Amino acid sequence: MRLGGSGPWSDAGLVTVAVLPMLALLLMRIAAARIPIVAYRLWFAMALLWFVAGLVLVARFRTRQLRLVASLLQGLREGDYGLRIRVGGGPVGEVWREFNALAARLGGEQRHGLETDALLAQLLASLELAVLIVDEQDRLVEFNPAAEALLGETAAGLAGRAAADLGLSDWLQRGAPFIDRRDFLAGEGPWEVRRVMFRRHGRPHRLLVVTDVSRALREEERHAWRRLIRVLGHEINNSLGSIQSTAGLLRERAAEGDPTLKEGMELIERRSRTLGGFIRRYAELARLPPPNPEVLDLSGLVRHIATLEDRVAVTVESDSPANAYVDRTQFEQALINVVRNAAEAALETGGDVRIRWREDGRYLLIEVEDDGPGLAYTENLFVPFFTTKPGGSGIGLVLARQIIEAHGGSLRLANRQDSPGARAVIRLAKKE
Repeated sequence: MRLGGSGPWSDAGLVTVAVLPMLALLLMRIAAARIPIVAYRLWFAMALLWFVAGLVLVARFRTRQLRLVASLLQGLREGDYGLRIRVGGGPVGEVWREFNALAARLGGEQRHGLETDALLAQLLASLELAVLIVDEQDRLVEFNPAAEALLGETAAGLAGRAAADLGLSDWLQRGAPFIDRRDFLAGEGPWEVRRVMFRRHGRPHRLLVVTDVSRALREEERHAWRRLIRVLGHEINNSLGSIQSTAGLLRERAAEGDPTLKEGMELIERRSRTLGGFIRRYAELARLPPPNPEVLDLSGLVRHIATLEDRVAVTVESDSPANAYVDRTQFEQALINVVRNAAEAALETGGDVRIRWREDGRYLLIEVEDDGPGLAYTENLFVPFFTTKPGGSGIGLVLARQIIEAHGGSLRLANRQDSPGARAVIRLAKKE
């Protein structure tokens, strides 16, 4: 926006016009012009009135200029940096020239600030770390999508919330980086928390950066298990091949001889095959490829998996349409493992299994609930090779969680609070 400058008349011009009659009267007096006294007095009165009127015009012009300066400064205070004044000469022109330079500089700083804020917003949105900013009244004013996932809330539900309501008060009081466990929708941790103090718009704020340490620890565990499985698989498979071929040869030679020897060879051959299958399943876990997701009808997928379990009744309690963005083969295997684990628990008490799903903001929650005895060893649920079931391999839940986390989701198991049994909750991000 551009406004006019000082106009066609400067202060000096207006004063000159105002004093012209006085100057004319003075010149006539010096020239000793003979003017009647009445005319002289009349001329003098008119010159005086003209002079006063000129001074009034100068005062009004100056007042307009001051009001213009005030309005321009108000515009700058309100963030309108597009104002420009046509620059003239003299001291007033210098003032307008400095004003234009100030407006241009503030406008540049505003654009730079907007660009910086946009870059910061994109950076925060791309971070997998949960970032939360709390004002001096301990209310949440900024957060990124990872923080929404951590707290299990939508942006509308988090804006302006008190830190105490979200269970973050004690984290805001602690200084140095620390590790803590806290039960959120995204998991139980452990969480690494860093707090940073800073000022924003002149007011103190605190920034929390929360990292899910468990993901990194589990990834390291997976690497360790993969290395172990590769070594064990290589050595055991080499030995099993020789054992199976030797046992088969001895069994054939003992076919017409000692029955005990024949049964022993058959046992060795059978157990060798079982052990080989065990190693192959863990080798498949170590070689799990990245998922190739697509949009699938969740209702149809769940109902299909429910029909595969015939040992206990599996009830699908949801009928609302929902889509899941997953790798069909991998996710189907993960869900089969979770349902199978629930069914085996329900078999112990003669109970049932129920599956339901619901949307929670940007997430899709799938719950598998059983009427079994509950979880006795929650700390070892996802430890490879650990199992409490006869003949179990300890791979089902491990593989299920690895598949779900590869999809950017999470798998949590906990005992039910309303009755005996356990509940598995799979959380997946909905496709935007």
